[in-house]
This record gives sequence, C-alpha cells and structure tokens, in this order.
Amino acid sequence: MMLEYVNAKIGSLNERRFSNGNIYPVTARPFGTANFTVQTDGSSNWFYSPLSHAFEGIRLTHQPSPWVGDYGHMLFLPFTGDLARSPQARWSSYRPNEATLFPHCIEAYLQRYRIKVSLTSSVRGARFVLENDTQKETGFALLPYAHSAFEVAGNEATGYTDAQSVWDFKGLRGYFYLRFSEPPVRVQPLEQGGVALSFAGRRVEISVAQSFISAEQAKRNYMLELHLKSFAQLKKEGENEWEEALSRIEVSGENPARRNMFYSCLYRTMLYPRVFHEYDEGGMPLHYNADTQKTERGVFYTDNGFWDTYRTVYPLLSLIMPARVREMIEGFVNYAEETGWLPKWLSPGEFGLMPGTLVEAVIADACVKGIVGGELRKRAYRALLKNAYESGAGTRHGRTGAEEYLKYGYVPSSFRESVNHTCDCAYGDFCIAQVARLEGDEQQAQALFARSKNYQNLFDEKSGFLRGKDEEGRFKPCFNPCDWGGDYCEGGAWQNAFAVYHDVEGLAALYGGKEKLCEKLDGLFATPPIFETGGYGEEIHEMSEMASVDFGQCAISNQPSFHLPWLYSALGQQEKTIYWVEKLVNEAFSCTVDGFPGDEDNGTMAAWYVFACLGYYPLCPAKAEFVPSKPLFQKIKIIKKES
Repeated sequence: MMLEYVNAKIGSLNERRFSNGNIYPVTARPFGTANFTVQTDGSSNWFYSPLSHAFEGIRLTHQPSPWVGDYGHMLFLPFTGDLARSPQARWSSYRPNEATLFPHCIEAYLQRYRIKVSLTSSVRGARFVLENDTQKETGFALLPYAHSAFEVAGNEATGYTDAQSVWDFKGLRGYFYLRFSEPPVRVQPLEQGGVALSFAGRRVEISVAQSFISAEQAKRNYMLELHLKSFAQLKKEGENEWEEALSRIEVSGENPARRNMFYSCLYRTMLYPRVFHEYDEGGMPLHYNADTQKTERGVFYTDNGFWDTYRTVYPLLSLIMPARVREMIEGFVNYAEETGWLPKWLSPGEFGLMPGTLVEAVIADACVKGIVGGELRKRAYRALLKNAYESGAGTRHGRTGAEEYLKYGYVPSSFRESVNHTCDCAYGDFCIAQVARLEGDEQQAQALFARSKNYQNLFDEKSGFLRGKDEEGRFKPCFNPCDWGGDYCEGGAWQNAFAVYHDVEGLAALYGGKEKLCEKLDGLFATPPIFETGGYGEEIHEMSEMASVDFGQCAISNQPSFHLPWLYSALGQQEKTIYWVEKLVNEAFSCTVDGFPGDEDNGTMAAWYVFACLGYYPLCPAKAEFVPSKPLFQKIKIIKKES
C-alpha cells in the first residue's frame, strides 16, 4: 500500500516571509475539482497551520497557491446546540496530532462541540458524517466568504457563492447541491447568505456537490458521484484511486524515510492542474470559461502556472499518465480556441503572471513523445504560432515584449525581467519549432530554430552572464550578479543566466567550451548565498530561503535553479551532478511539515524530488530525453498506464 507512506501535511508549516512549501494538506481525488482541508485561521490565504489547535471548519478550496488565492470556496463547520452569532466566536479546539488528514479522507474531533466529523471526497464534492456525543442537536453551518444564497427544502439545499479572494473574474459563481440523511429541524440564516442547519439525529450524513456551471449541474454532479453510495464505498473509491495512481512508480530500498518522502511528493504531483469540466445529461464534457464568461463544450483543466510546472510536473506525468496529459493539453487547446490564446497562469481564468508562455514546452514535450498527434497536434500548432508572432499587448495573454523581441532579437531592459523574457521566448521558439517539424512545416521550423539562439544576444563576455540590454544594444551599468530582480525573475544573474535548456552546447561555446562552463557552475556553487534586494527593494521569501542554507547561489528553493545541478551531467561531468543532487535530497527535503526548501508550486518541487530519486532529469522538455545522475533507491519500477 503506497498510500500509507503519504504525509499529506508535508510542507504545510509556513508564513508569508518564509516558505517550507506554502501548501496545505489536500483531501481530494487525483486532479479533483474540489479540494478539502482543515481551516485553522481563515484571516489570510495561509489558512492552515499544522501547529494550531484551532478548528474553524473544513474548507472547500480551489487555491493552487497563497499568492493567487482562492475562489468558489466555502467553510463547513459541524457544531452542537446553538451556533454563536459572531463568526470569531465559533471555532473549536481540536487535537491536530490525533486528527486524520489523508489524501482520501479527513477525521477530526471538535472538543468544544463534542462532535466527530469525517469526510471523504469525490471529484466535485464530498460526503460528511457527523457523530454527536451530546444530547444537543447536531449542527452543520455553511459559512461563505462572499455574497451567497442558500435555500433549504426538506432534506435538500441549493445555493451559490461568489467568493474570490484575490482576483475578480466577472460571472464566476460556485453552485451547490446538498442532500441530508434527514431534514433539518431548524434553519438559521447567517451573514453573507450562509445558513446553520440543526438536526435531531445524533449521526447525520451530508453530501455536498459543486458546479461552476449551474445549480442543475451541481445536482447532476451529485447524482453522478455521490448518490446511492455509502460513506464507506466513497472512501474506498478514493483510497483505490490514490493507490492506483501512486503505484505507477514502485520503489524499495533501505531508507524508509526517503520512501515516505518519495510517495508524499508523488501525491503532490497529482493534484494540479485540476479537472474543471463537468458532464451533461448526455455524458458529454462541458466547462465554464472564466475569461469568456460562457459555458463551453469540451474538457478543461485549470489552476496551473506553466512557468513553474513545465520543468518537472508534465515530464513526470508524461511517463506515468500519458492519456491524462493528452486530455490536459486538449483542454488547453480548447481554451486557446475559446479565448484566442494559450494559457499562461490559470486559476480558473488567465492571470497573465510570470515570464514567457511556457505551455509551449508542455505541448511540445507531449508531441515529441507521441502523446499528442493527429488533429489535436494541428490545433495546438495553430495556437503555438500565434504565441510566436503576435503580441497580447493590453491583455493578460501572450508573450511580454513580443514585438520588441521580434524587432531586436531580445526583450529590452525597459521591460521588467527582460532576461527571463528573452530566454523563455528563445526556448519557446525551440519548442514550437519541434512541433513545426512534426507537422512537416520545415521552413517555419528553421526560422524558429534560428530564433531560439536569441539568448546569445544578451551574453556579456566580460562578466560571463546573460544581462539586460536597452533598445540601443547597451548593457545596463553597475552590474552585480547577486542583485535580484530588475532584469531577472525571482533571482539574480546567478540563478537565471543558465536558462538555456535547449542549447547547452551553444551556451558552453559562449564561455569557451564545456570545461569553462563547468568552471562557471563551480563558481555558482562556491559563491556564498548572499544577495542584494535590488529591483525588489525588499527581502522576498525566495531570498531568505536561499540564504538560510549552504548550497551557494543554487537557490533550490525556486524553479530557476532546478536544472543547475543537472547541467554538469549534460556537460560530461556526471559525478558533480550526482554529488549535488544527493546533497540536496538529503539536506533540503524531509517528510515533515517544514519539508520543502521553498514554494512547492503545483507539484513542481515534489516532481523535482521524484526525478532526483529516479536518477535522471528532464533538462529540456520538448527533446524527449533525460540527463542522468544516480538512482537513490535499490529498486525502481515505472508502470506506464494509458488511463
């Protein structure tokens, strides 16, 4: 049983200024729409602490990161007797070390109310069981975070919430259908349209299903996923789904702590992107598009930042869940045809965050591996070409500085994070060229392969770094490679100047050969983890995390450094990759609440750990190849399944 090795609370001890993962324990089905967790403090997007004894309720959440916030969220609080009128007075204590927070279920005992709550999830909902130890009525409160409305009739309730914690997607609404094992004897209206329900029975079951399409669809989701199933059946379904997913990689050896960490990380890679389509009365998929504000036909996945996830998550899923990856890409192509653009950072609509348009790498990687072909590849190629040649100026879509990139061969330093934008555009050009070649468009492929060398336009031979240039071709003055921000994203020159995954030999040539580039990497790991706040003007948590450990300027706490230890292997010095990867695995990761060295970000850091244990790494997604290190288990078996 792989599920028994998973610690769902891994990486959940965090604060705004220092991240040990910046995640919360998730109970859901793999890639499920609805996530559930214990809320200990709902005053911010850091709503769970493993150290807190406060239980404010079980939160239905869709938050992929505290930095982008939640939507469609709701708090469910079991209670007994009368519910306090003040929201601040309703919480109960619980014993966090005795509570169960597993991928497929939650169990907790609320000491104030003397009631046990159990939950198991479906894809778009959950079943609650309340077991009341008192002679008081059994209560269940629906506590919304924004304008909501609920109507109760017999043993059913319907309603909606307009909750969004950071962004404001017009028209986005979460609809609910609830069914109770017995009708409530009292219904108490609460603030913002919430309700408190009281039941006569000491044991009450409550089913909750959600839809982002309509109230009717929420009830349909209940009928498809929860109706006529016992709590035990639903719990077993969830257990079986997780077990089947986790068993796609089997590892064994003499290090049980590493095994536990491995499966805890593998669990994290199977949460995002989340399913966002539902099924109509004919069994056909449909979804709400938060950008078009329309219900559209077809599959769709959301809650993903491609700048993060293209590096590790999709290459891993392509090995063990190729059919799932194909469906995800079909959803992204559907989105492109609905909005005109491929996504960059979805939650559930486009945020437009981070440099580049790295969904290009996700699509190209699946294409070169044969996961995506035929008509879907043709549709994807049309959308990719738009990224390569058109500007999304004035929107959240497309490449930042696209027109300038085409004009100068780089994104000038008048754009923030210009070096990252340039490198990501060049790498994206390579990815699109790979798809062009598969589509038989060799002329386009050659043009884009040539453009993929544009990173060279920013190389400063004197300093040995990629640096920002203005429109006149002049490097910015007063250069310090430990200066963060400005022309670099979430790092400085040390962390970002080696982001040439597709042309390591070309990068080495700029340094005078592979040996010289290896010497530069030696310098990176040997330079103390000092930093200047630079363009940020303040210390951001990524700086703090790098400085708190001794891996030199390799900020393994953040995605731009993920590939740095593996570059040695690509340059012919595998022994250095083996040294640094094993050192990072042993010293930067642990199967604990503070177990990640930085933001885990939609499975990216977890997938990095999985690859480190497997002994190879996808240095360049879209090349269908890996660079080696050394396996960290005695036995590893990968089981590729189409489902």
